[in-house]
Order: sequence, then C-alpha cells, then structure tokens
Amino acid sequence: MRARAFVEEKVEATDDVRVRASGFIEGLAADRGGRVTDVIAEPQELSVDVRVRRVDVTAGVARIVWGRLDEFQPTDVVNPLDLSRFFFEGRSEARLAVPLVRARVYAGEHASVEAVYVPFFRRGRFDRLDERTSPFNVAPGAVGIRDESPARTLGNAQGGVRLNATTGRVDWSVSGYGGFRPIGIVTLPPGGLPVPVRLFPRFTMIGGDMETVSGEWGFRAEGAVFVEDAFQVSNTPGVRRGRSADVGAGVDRKAGEYRISGSVLVHHEAYDRDVRTLTGGRTDTSVILAADRTFVREKYQGRLFGVYTPSSRSAFVRAIATAKLRDNLALEGSVGWFEGRNVDIVGRFSDRDFAYTRLKYYF
Repeated sequence: MRARAFVEEKVEATDDVRVRASGFIEGLAADRGGRVTDVIAEPQELSVDVRVRRVDVTAGVARIVWGRLDEFQPTDVVNPLDLSRFFFEGRSEARLAVPLVRARVYAGEHASVEAVYVPFFRRGRFDRLDERTSPFNVAPGAVGIRDESPARTLGNAQGGVRLNATTGRVDWSVSGYGGFRPIGIVTLPPGGLPVPVRLFPRFTMIGGDMETVSGEWGFRAEGAVFVEDAFQVSNTPGVRRGRSADVGAGVDRKAGEYRISGSVLVHHEAYDRDVRTLTGGRTDTSVILAADRTFVREKYQGRLFGVYTPSSRSAFVRAIATAKLRDNLALEGSVGWFEGRNVDIVGRFSDRDFAYTRLKYYF
C-alpha cells in the first residue's frame, strides 16, 4: 500500500514575481518476502519566477519539460525520472525535481532562447520508496551496489540551451544539453574486489522538435542525437561506450469526446570498439498509441496507452480510469501489463504486471 499527501501553493508576490511551493509525504507498507516500510518527504517544486520586460528567470527546485512526443520524448533530458511512477501514471508525474536556474529571453512573440543550468546531479530512480526491494528495480546485481555519483563540483554542473520559434503555422525548436545519464550503469571496477558499482557516465545531446496543426489533425516530430553516450551490458554488470540517436514522429486527432494519438520512435545505438564488450550496435523501432475519452461532462475519464517494439517483442499497456465521486473526491483505477525479453527497459519488467486503485481526497 502506498499513501501520499500533497500540498501546493502559488503566490503572486508582485506583477513580476511569482513563488511556487509544493511538496509531498509518501509512505509504503509492503510484503516483499518480509515486512517492508518506508516514508519519504520531498519538495515537488520550490521556485521563484522573475520577469523583467523580455527576460524570464526561474531559480530553485523545479521540473522543466522539453520535447513534444507522447510519453517518450528524446530531448526531455533536464529532469531524471522515477520509473515506477512513469509506469503507474506517466512521464509528467515521473519527473524528479532538480535544483536549477533557467533564463528565457523573448525576441517578440515568435521566438525565445532558453538556457538551463543544473549545479548538482540527481540520479533517476527505479522507485523512490525502498528502491532496494522494489519490483521495479531491475539493475544487474542490485544487492550491494555502491553508487559513484558525480561529485558536487563546478566541473560537474549540467546545462543546455534551447531555441524556440514559430514559423508560419509550425512551432519548432533546436536544443543542446550536456549532463550525466540519470539511470546508472552497473559494472565491476577493474582490478578490484567483485563489488558492483553504479556509474553515471556523461552524455552530450543535440536535438530538435516541431509541431503543427492542419484542420483536426496535429503533427509532431522529435529527434535527439547523443554524440557521447554509454549503455548497460545486458543481464550482467558492464558498460559499453558509444553514441545513440532517437528519432520519432506522431499524429493526433480530436474526434468528439475522444482524442487519439500515435507515433513511431526509432532508437539506434552504435558501440565503440572495446576488448571487453561486443562491437557493433542495435536498432529498435517502437510504435506508441494512446486514446483518451471523457464521459458525462468530464465526470468520468479514461486513458489507454501502449508501446510495442517488434525487434525485442516487448510491449507495455496501461489503462487508467477516473471517476469524480464528489467535487473533492475521486476514485482512480489502473492496470499495467508488460511483455518481452530482457533486452530493453520494457522487456526487463515482463513479470512486473500491476493493478491499483486509489482514492483521492482534496481539501
């Protein structure tokens, strides 16, 4: 059982200054071959926005969204993810807040430049609640892993720049970002004791995205090239160095009470030559589909989401249904189903199917 209390406040201090503060306390009680309990308290956002003429500055602990595709966004690299919450609820709820400073300069109504600086690294999580015993922790050699997170030094800061513009009826952007892989790679240190360590290698990303509308149809495309990257060796501690690219395109359409969307995402990895690992690379193509439906003046809502990768025969399907029982009371239910082989991130969860019900009370 997971229980969560969330609080949020937004304050307009002046016409040009806005303060956002939100956070939560979440607890776990579970039977995982023995009694397991855990409690965490974290800020979701603690930030100050200041706008002076054509300059907008945000400082604090926050989440920033880059990219346009549905759920799988190649350029969305500023915030790490909580994988358990990604599968339960989706990417928007899975982003982990990080300390940052963001400055945006607006060049009229159709263009802006955004710069992001992240002084301290925060790793992604398989689960924020007792990660060691979580069914979503599938790291090779998960027991006894020693993290080697990047030190909090000036040289280990992360950051990037994004140019946003509108040309005609097309919204587009180009971006670049340098940082550390948020999900660590487990390996054995050379010449040492066989105690696995989790490394967080550097990456450099260059990407772009676009979006336009024609009648009832929306069209989106997004791509990212990681010119410096690293990968986990399948099923065993080990690291591969190389490069990767993710390119995708999608469409969506609103039809009455329905909204249907679909996209195709191609992922390619190219490995450097290394006597300890195999050479070569791999390419996977995934099909992503989603459907949303509202009933009875939005009193009831449903969302179906699925992704399928033919090359690894892996799939994930999630269905969420919500009913508003009263103005401040809602009942939510969800089921998630995994299928595949242990060769990609979805296939590793092939025996982690889940179902949950949740009562939400607003006060």
